[in-house]
Amino acid sequence: MAVLYHVSLDELIEYDFDEQQARQMVESVSDEAQARIDWNKVWSKKYPVLAVYHQNVRLQDYAPQLREMLTRLQVEYGYNSTDAVLVLKDILARVWKGQL
Repeated sequence: MAVLYHVSLDELIEYDFDEQQARQMVESVSDEAQARIDWNKVWSKKYPVLAVYHQNVRLQDYAPQLREMLTRLQVEYGYNSTDAVLVLKDILARVWKGQL
């Protein structure tokens, strides 16, 4: 099968259809299209809380600390603003999963 699909045996054994499908979708969207997409709206179809949380959560209570963390990542590690957001999201996900 590895020869048939032009992949290594390791790739075939570790193949995760959902991950591969997600990777292909991400890679197929151009930078210009990504800039136009309202990702919050897209993800709120799966996670409705994203469409309404701002009506209940006092965003101004969280914004200063988050802004400070983003700035620290930019200053201390030289990340641009996009990379700082991605790193902060990853850290939050790891905390949520109990990995940190």
